[in-house]
Amino acid sequence: MPKQNGQSDISPQTDLDAFEEKLAAATARRQAKVKKDDGDDNSLLGMAWRLSTELLVSVMVGMLLGWGIDKLFGIAPIGLLIGLGFGIATGFVTVFRTANAMDAKTAHIPKGEALPELDDED
Repeated sequence: MPKQNGQSDISPQTDLDAFEEKLAAATARRQAKVKKDDGDDNSLLGMAWRLSTELLVSVMVGMLLGWGIDKLFGIAPIGLLIGLGFGIATGFVTVFRTANAMDAKTAHIPKGEALPELDDED
């Protein structure tokens, strides 16, 4: 066969076929690495429901503990207000932690100390 573009042997497989094979192999490797968790509902409504429920439960537990302190020590509104404050603070911390964990899980980013170190070479 005559030489074309510096090649001595023209293969019957085109560049597009070779690319499609490489793409299929890379996709298969990617699918093997990323396991889909079937029991996890990552819908936006499900995430919003979970976050709002966690906030509401934290506030309610704080209020109930404050009310119990009020009944135990007889300091009517003080314990309830302190419990409400702690419940709100705990609720926000819990919601932020859960939201960060959901973001990391959906973005396939490792959490905590498993994050890769960035090299700052100037």
